[in-house]
Amino acid sequence: MLLEQLKSEGNQEAWQRVDERFRGIVFGAARRVGLDEADAADVAQETMVQCLRDFRAGGYDRARGRLSGWIIAIAHNRISDVLRRKQRANQDVGDTSLVALPAVDAVSAAWNEALRDDLFRRSWERLQAESGQNPATIKAFELAVIRGVPTQAVAQECGLTVDQVYLAKNRVSGKLREIVEEMTKAYEDGL
Repeated sequence: MLLEQLKSEGNQEAWQRVDERFRGIVFGAARRVGLDEADAADVAQETMVQCLRDFRAGGYDRARGRLSGWIIAIAHNRISDVLRRKQRANQDVGDTSLVALPAVDAVSAAWNEALRDDLFRRSWERLQAESGQNPATIKAFELAVIRGVPTQAVAQECGLTVDQVYLAKNRVSGKLREIVEEMTKAYEDGL
């Protein structure tokens, strides 16, 4: 299990997999609670570094909750740190307005939205790479479902009948749903 591999000092591959899985979600959550791109990237970096350091020091206890909940708490603290620094910098130039720090629930909600988007993106990429579906079927799904192109226009562009477009939407939706469920389970199981 990946969690066990993380305890090993020399196992950079395990940490790279955790970083690949969670950095984008932390970044997305930070953006959703109002940080700009640079600050969100810093929060993601600082969160992942602290996760590594704290995990190896025994800071994560699976009996107390999921890994994602632990990472959310760390991300919340890093987001709050950035906002406090900004507030101090603003006060140094005479701005006395207060910056509201996000509640843990707000960061958690932002995390869930970022996770949903990340899971869909990764699932879509995997489906395109591994599904063995006809490229016209995948293109028809993308146009009709993701981009919202009318069915008749999709049929024309893909060289399919309207019935074939509906069938493509159904087939790809089913396969995509399977992949999303599989990836969601992997995230929920902690890795």
